[in-house]
Parts: sequence; structure tokens; C-alpha cells
Amino acid sequence: MKMKVLLLGANGMLGKSLYKALSYITNMDIVTVARNNADYTLDLLDDAKLKDCFESVKPDICINSAAIVNLSLCEENHKLAYDTNARLCSSLTDLSKNCNTYYIQISTDHYYAGDGRKKHDENYPVIFCNEYARTKYAGEKFAELYNKSLILRTNIVGFKGNDESKTFLEWAIESIISNSEITLFNDFFTSSISTDMFANVLMDAIQHRLTGVYNLASSTVASKEEFIVELSKKLFNRLPLYNQGSVNLLGGAKRANSLGLDVKRIENALGYSMPDLEQVLYSIRKEYQGMN
Repeated sequence: MKMKVLLLGANGMLGKSLYKALSYITNMDIVTVARNNADYTLDLLDDAKLKDCFESVKPDICINSAAIVNLSLCEENHKLAYDTNARLCSSLTDLSKNCNTYYIQISTDHYYAGDGRKKHDENYPVIFCNEYARTKYAGEKFAELYNKSLILRTNIVGFKGNDESKTFLEWAIESIISNSEITLFNDFFTSSISTDMFANVLMDAIQHRLTGVYNLASSTVASKEEFIVELSKKLFNRLPLYNQGSVNLLGGAKRANSLGLDVKRIENALGYSMPDLEQVLYSIRKEYQGMN
């Protein structure tokens, strides 16, 4: 019998990659949930409709990749940020518990600042620079109340294919192609992993039925400047036209800037190494070439 997988946020950048990766697994029946173009189209904050959807599908696995990641929007509308990033997780945790469903919450790395390239493990004290971090962490705490929950902290980069809203990666590549001058931060560090690679590791985590909090990211910590310069060399064999900048000069919401993640725990659990920067860039190049 096929396992039923309920995928929330299926039309987002990560949701699309997860759907593609799950589709290769023959014993999984994927049911998508989003505001439009999904098996179930609904407002995820409508508790009654969400409950009806969950109880109708009776999923073996529920993956929540829905979130508000726009820092400014989170600051402008605290209630919407909390409802989407935290209260929704609480509802899904309760529904999963009632149906004995394995619950997977996609979280964030936006919890650390001021320590450069440091790699932070799952027990490192978090700080809340903004409402986004605060609400995502609240979502983690709700998920942890259920012993069949997996919480994944990550930093993903990928393609969305939506002309209305470009991802960071799409913006960077378009800027390089058009030879537009861009500003790249040399003081903003991440362990970015491609959406395809994230999805593939997640499939293994599901097979192992991991629970608790895990960092799922690249083993390399790089600045945004380093990442895009190396990406440009990998894709186009040339340097981008850019100037150095500081994330501290950005207006709007305060940002965490030292987002490096220590991935030893998930490596030990799965028995293999997480991809380094070179492997992540190769994955992005492969996906990009497949699109063009």
C-alpha cells in the first residue's frame, strides 16, 4: 500500500523540489495543498478547512514547507507572521498526533549573528533579530511537542520559475547574464544548499524516520559574495560585475548575519557527508542547464 504524503506549500520554491523528489518514490502518493493549483486549494489558516483536508487524506507523512519568509512583511504584520509561521505548525502538530502522522516542519537558520563563519549546532543558543526568527522558532517549539516530528533548520537556494517574484538565485543569475552591477555582502554567511539536494537528503531522513531538530545544509559556510562569485564562475566562466557591501547597511528589518550550520548530527544519523559548496554549485548548474 502506498504511503500518503500531505505536502503544504507545494507551489513554493522548496515545495516544487520536494514534489519532484517525492514523485520518484513509487510507494508514495503525494497530495498537495496550497492557495491555488493544488489537489486541495485552501487558506492554510482556516482551521476548519485544514482539519477537513487532513482528516480526508489521513496522511502517513505531513511536510510543511509553507511560511512567510519576507522579513519586512513579518515586521509589518506580526499576527500574520505568527499565524503562518507558528500557529499553523501548532495546528498541524495536533492533527498529526491525532492521526499518528509523521510530521516534518521546515524551519530556518535565521537564529545567529555576530560570529562570522561559525558553524552552529542544534543546541547553540538562538537569538531573535526579528519577528521572522521569533515566529519560526515558536513553530519549532510547537512541533517538538509531538514525538513523531522532524524539524529541519536550513538555508535553501533554488529556482521558482515565477516572473512575479524572483528568488535570490534567479535575481543573481539574471544580473550576471545582463552584466548588471550588483552589491554582494561580504559579511553575511550561510550554509546554503540547493533545493534539489535538500529534497534528496530529506527523502533519506524520512526513510530513517528521524525525529527532533536537525540542521540540513551545506557543510561549507560562505559569504553571499563568495557564493555568487563562485556560482558565476561555475555557470558562465567569468566574474560577476559587483561591488562589495555590508548587510548592516540594509534598511528595514534587522537581520541575522552568521547563519552557518553544523551538520555533523544529520551526517552521523544518515551515514554520509552533506554536500560542500562545490557540490551545491554543481547541483545548481545541472538544474539551470536543464531549464535552458
